[in-house]
Amino acid sequence: MISWGMSGKEADPAALFRLYTNYGRHTEAANLLVEYLDSFAQRPMDVLHRKKMSAAWFPYTTVERFWCQLEEMQSAGHSADQCDRLKKLLHGALMNHLQQVVVDSEDVLSSVGGGQGVESQSS
Repeated sequence: MISWGMSGKEADPAALFRLYTNYGRHTEAANLLVEYLDSFAQRPMDVLHRKKMSAAWFPYTTVERFWCQLEEMQSAGHSADQCDRLKKLLHGALMNHLQQVVVDSEDVLSSVGGGQGVESQSS
């Protein structure tokens, strides 16, 4: 399905995230990313949707650029406390997301490998 962006057929949270980061709306960018990752992982009824290829995609380069913007502002002394708080918030959400990716990947591998997990396949 084609995504037409925020004003079209399908919402594109990654496009909104890019707008927030491009225009220095750091708090909004962090909250959008964290809320999206948290809500996406915590809804058990959407497990199939979550595991669908490219179900949600925030480009890594955009997230990394946002992280670098926060670090630059913090090292320059601009809103250092707020940047630190946002970085901690992002770090926690990203670590939770990466853990969910590990779990989902193990689920896929075990279903493909006849019930064998990652550990038994790597041996």
